[in-house]
Amino acid sequence: MNIHMVIAMSPLGDIFRTRLRMFPSLVNCCTLDWFTEWPEEALIEVAKGFLAENDLELADKVLQTVHVFKGMH
Repeated sequence: MNIHMVIAMSPLGDIFRTRLRMFPSLVNCCTLDWFTEWPEEALIEVAKGFLAENDLELADKVLQTVHVFKGMH
């Protein structure tokens, strides 16, 4: 038997960060769903960061790949 719970919190501010530190199982043992749209700039930066961390040998196609990542999200 599994227990299903819904906890709604605002991710803004220091209070959310403090709660996550106090209760690490909120991140480690749960599924997090974000119900707001990401700004386009944020999607681009996350894609760039992922590509920078992983050597996919894309050469001159990095910018095109970033925009594909952004569109897929």
